[in-house]
Amino acid sequence: MTDDRSARTIAGEGGALEIAGITDRGPVRTQNQDVWDAQVGPGGRTAILALADGMGGHKGGLESAQAAVSGAMAVLSTTDPSTDAASTLRRAVAAANDAVAVARQSIGGNPGTTLVLAIINGTHATVANVGDSRAYLISGSQATQITDDHSWAAGQVRLGILDAEEARHHQKRNLIERAVMGDPVEADIFEVDASAGAVLLLCSDGLWEPLSDPALGAIVAARDPLGVSLTRACDAALAGGGTDNVTMVAARWLPDPSATV
Repeated sequence: MTDDRSARTIAGEGGALEIAGITDRGPVRTQNQDVWDAQVGPGGRTAILALADGMGGHKGGLESAQAAVSGAMAVLSTTDPSTDAASTLRRAVAAANDAVAVARQSIGGNPGTTLVLAIINGTHATVANVGDSRAYLISGSQATQITDDHSWAAGQVRLGILDAEEARHHQKRNLIERAVMGDPVEADIFEVDASAGAVLLLCSDGLWEPLSDPALGAIVAARDPLGVSLTRACDAALAGGGTDNVTMVAARWLPDPSATV
C-alpha cells in the first residue's frame, strides 16, 4: 500500500448488487492518472461503472481521464438502463471523446486515456472498452477477460506471434493503438450474463500486468466484502512488482434475498 490510496463502497449487502472501487498511485509514479466512478440505480438492480487510465506518456493524462469519466457518466446516469445498452454506451464514449476534446483545447498537447464502461441491468451487463483497461467476469475462482486490449502487444497475440504471457511482460505492452483522445473512436461492445456470486471487474493495466488471471480470480472470489477483496488484489499487484497506478471498480451479484431455498 502506498500513502496515496482511496477506496469506497457504493452498495453493499442487502441489495441485488455489491459495488466497490479502489485506486492506488503505486510506488513509482508521482501522479495517479487513473479515475473511476459508479452509481447504483433505484431498486439496487441496475448500475453503471466507469474507469479510465490517462496516458502517462502524454501531457494531460489525468485531465483526460477525468474528462472521459465525467462525460461518459453524464450520459449513463441519465439513461434508462433497460433501453438499448449498446447504443447508450456508444453515446457515452462519444461524450467522453467530446469532453477530452475540450480538455485538449485547454491543456494543449495530445492528451488521451483508455476507457472501460459497464451498464448492469439485473443479471446482464453490457461492456464497452477503448484501450487496454480491461473488464473481467469472475465466477467461482476463474477470472475470464471480457474485453480485448487495443494495444500492439495484444495485436501480436491475435496474430499468433506472441502468447498471452509474453505479451503481458513485453517491452511494447503499453503501446496503445486505440484511445479516447478527443477524436471519433469506436468502442468494442460485449454482452455478459452472470449469476449470484459472480463479479464484474473493471481495472487498469496496473492491476492485470503484475497479477495473473488465476491469482486475480482467487483473490476476488474470496467470501469477503467486495471492498476487502479489491484491497487484497491491489496489494497483490503491488507486491508482485507493479509500479503503475492500480485501479479497480467492481460489482458483485448477490443472492436474491426473497428467493426461497
